[in-house]
Amino acid sequence: MKYLIICIAIVLSSCSSQKINETMTPSDFQTGLEPYYQSWSGGAPGSSSGVSLYFPASILEGNQFLAVYFRGMEKKIASFTSNNKKMLVTRFDSPQRDREMSLDPKKEYGNESPSLENLPFQLNNDQAIVAFLKNGKTIYVKLDGIDQKETIAYPSAPPQGNRN
Repeated sequence: MKYLIICIAIVLSSCSSQKINETMTPSDFQTGLEPYYQSWSGGAPGSSSGVSLYFPASILEGNQFLAVYFRGMEKKIASFTSNNKKMLVTRFDSPQRDREMSLDPKKEYGNESPSLENLPFQLNNDQAIVAFLKNGKTIYVKLDGIDQKETIAYPSAPPQGNRN
């Protein structure tokens, strides 16, 4: 009986690793249409930061987009880049928490560590999974070796009102 349970556990755990239907690298795409990601941060105090993931729309092949998994996060929204129907972009906001930041580690003692969602995939920082629906079946395409572009630092907002 123990051996039967162990065999079932092995089969079920191996099924989860077989979810990925295809793996693609930058060399699988046309020049200029390779997937990449870019960090960004707002310049105003209290503004957010995050990462934008760009990937070719050709991955979907006209099928229904479901989700993107990247850096421990899941996003169910992707939009075409401005004036370009060949690339999709998904923006992941970094979680905002009140934290005590100090050079003295004792003052940072009460800070919570960031918690990431429990996702079905273990990915490196340069990997993403694009999920879409094809003929009623969920297809998972892994993007491997995603290039990182230079960080965008948005300037702080100009002062509001007329100060004389």
